[in-house]
Amino acid sequence: MLFRDLIEKMVTEYHDRIAFIENNETTHTFQAINLNSNAIANGLKGNGLLKGDKIVMLSRNSHYYRDIFWAAGKAGFVFIPINYRLHPDEIVQIVNNADAQCLIISNNYEEVANQIRDRLTGVTQYYSIDSDIQGYEYLGRLIQSSSKEVLSEKLTEDDLLYFQYTSGTTGVPKGAVYTQHKIAKWVEEGLRMHPKTEKNYRSLQFLPLYAAGGFMYDIMYQSSGTEVVLMSKFDASEVLTKIEKYKIKEMHIVPVILSFLLENPNFDKYDLSSLDLITYGGSPMAPDLLKKGIDNIGPIFMQDYGASESHVLTILPKEDHILDGNPEKRRRLSSCGKPVEGVDVKVLDEIGEEVKVGEIGELTVKSDLVMKEYWKMPQETKECLKDGRFYTGDLCIVDEDGYIYIKDRKKDMIISGGMNIYPFEVEMVLLEHPNILDAAVIGVPDEKWGEAICALIVYNKNKGAIPENEDIIQFVRERIGSYKKPKMIISVDSIPRTASGKVMKKKIREEFWKGRDRKV
Repeated sequence: MLFRDLIEKMVTEYHDRIAFIENNETTHTFQAINLNSNAIANGLKGNGLLKGDKIVMLSRNSHYYRDIFWAAGKAGFVFIPINYRLHPDEIVQIVNNADAQCLIISNNYEEVANQIRDRLTGVTQYYSIDSDIQGYEYLGRLIQSSSKEVLSEKLTEDDLLYFQYTSGTTGVPKGAVYTQHKIAKWVEEGLRMHPKTEKNYRSLQFLPLYAAGGFMYDIMYQSSGTEVVLMSKFDASEVLTKIEKYKIKEMHIVPVILSFLLENPNFDKYDLSSLDLITYGGSPMAPDLLKKGIDNIGPIFMQDYGASESHVLTILPKEDHILDGNPEKRRRLSSCGKPVEGVDVKVLDEIGEEVKVGEIGELTVKSDLVMKEYWKMPQETKECLKDGRFYTGDLCIVDEDGYIYIKDRKKDMIISGGMNIYPFEVEMVLLEHPNILDAAVIGVPDEKWGEAICALIVYNKNKGAIPENEDIIQFVRERIGSYKKPKMIISVDSIPRTASGKVMKKKIREEFWKGRDRKV
């Protein structure tokens, strides 16, 4: 099965439906995106781009993401969206690692693109989605001048289609490779998880489309015929305004987004009654934050868990978001739910055997939804793809009812005095404190213990005086083992996170481990 064939089915079924409404109220139908993608495919091929060539995109959210992705699906190009928040040196690293031949930018990133242009070793074609960038061919002009007929290109299921570069929270970004067949399976799975919608059923999309979560949900939305109100970037007031204006039915968020919405001083003035579903990922949501969300918006939350190297793997549905009732059911809120239908998830120990209930192991998965490999990284591929299974690097336990609880990233685990400490567990306890908005826990060098626990904390300044460090340490000590309490507490204005909501532990740790041979 080819993704190209599924594009044709989507266009046939949703032909005149609106696919996108953008910030300037411009609308784009499925057929308009279809014709645009035909023209882009023909135009790029006419300018010398060949099947298998790589297209990198550096842009804020735009309908062009789908236009270009569909063009790649039809012509056999490989589409590679890039995180525009990266340092220019990191962007160069990704573009050159991908062996990209074509760069497409928006005017927000003209300065960055010009700064790195001479260092891009393989790029020969430069385009922009805006008309006012010197030295870049305007993509709109290419669309106008190119044939809108369907391109006849011989494709196979194994042809490469999409690279999703990992966020690099624990190391160098790696390009997760997806083929025509694997993205077609994403469409099938997206349609199973998100059945076809009625006309004028609207979702709100503000998470970046370069990120795995944003891209994955766009696959779901296009396969189900959902009308997407697309924002170029997140703004809390604008999100609330658009929910009310467009009667938004659903949106996908990371937990910190809910904090921003609820903290908005005008939150109570907006009518959010149209919302039926808020999905969230990146991490479980702190119980206090979730309670505020349910109290103020409604019992409409659903958690999903996945990775750049896979689709959604587990789900905690709305009916499991229970704030009252017995402790066992409330405890499930700290889980990532159960495996989705058709995905073989197992939690394995160091020798590859399934762990017993309550024991810690690594979450692994076997599924057609998983990437083919890491691009040009055979050793890293070998380490995570073993015996047909993808090893996620997430350490988990499974309870007697099959709910999976992520304890931490394998590489984030702190070893202090020979004891294994999982930062995520400490972070969840910290977030129970009423004065704490956000927190990140890392291991820092300690001559006596090897590593000591350091907590970076964002305090809620609207709650009055900032607590004393000893009060916070005592708060943790009263809730989990004393050896897990922070030794060092640092107050910060914000926690660096990726677009998918994951804490950038590597970036935080660098300052503390600078100049040392070992990082543990």
